[in-house]
Order: sequence, then C-alpha cells, then structure tokens
Amino acid sequence: MDTRRLTVVGKGNKKRSVYFGRRAAKSLAQYLREQVEDARAPVFTSDRGTRAGEALTRSGLLQLMERLGKAAKVSGVRCSPHTFRHTFAVSFLRHGGNVFTLQQMLGHTSLDQTNQYVNLAQADIENQHRQFSPADRLVR
Repeated sequence: MDTRRLTVVGKGNKKRSVYFGRRAAKSLAQYLREQVEDARAPVFTSDRGTRAGEALTRSGLLQLMERLGKAAKVSGVRCSPHTFRHTFAVSFLRHGGNVFTLQQMLGHTSLDQTNQYVNLAQADIENQHRQFSPADRLVR
C-alpha cells in the first residue's frame, strides 16, 4: 500500500504492475479492513451463483459492471471492464501521458496495440484546435 502499486495477472497469465492514487489507496484500505479476513484470500470475490465467495473472474467482473451500470441507469455506452480501460487510456493521453508508459500500463507487447488510443486522442486534439484556435478567431 505504501508504494500504491500492485501486481495483476492479465490475459495469458502475464503479470504487470498497476499503480493507483491516494484516493484509491484510501478506499482500498477501508475495503480491506471491512472485507478481507485472511491475507491469502482473494481481494475481490464473487457475490452470486455457484462461485460466491471465490475469486472474481473476468466474466464475473463483466457481469458485476453490467449490473452496476443498469442500476446507475448508464445508457448509450457499454458498461464493461474494456470500456473503463479504453476510457482510461484515452484520458491518460489527452492529459499528456506518454504512449510508452501507457503501453506498459496496459500490458501491450506491441506499440501498434497502443496506437489505437493515440489515434483517438489525436483526433480529439485536432477537433479542439479547429474549434478553439485563437488564430482563426482573430477579427480583421
């Protein structure tokens, strides 16, 4: 918790470090105090079905996010781990994040995989420039 870093296992059992901010650390610490009794137990567990109490699976996380999205009346966008990942990646780049850092954070083995987010962020920058360019707003 002090380093605000944890190791996650992704697709293909690839491990990578994930960093989190102070707010997330505070919330995670509170959650751990309230939920986790055994240090070796999974941190996030399923709350339904035959796997209740076992480690949350990718499928279980998707189902949970879909349920929460419906409960929050989110519409017009799919509520899924992929959507959150996509939103994070584009936001990271829009706010000046480095593409090579993003590649590592997402666990991409190739920069080509990460460039899809670069292209989206670049299109956003181009649109903003067209809309707010000071030079184009000069009065003659």
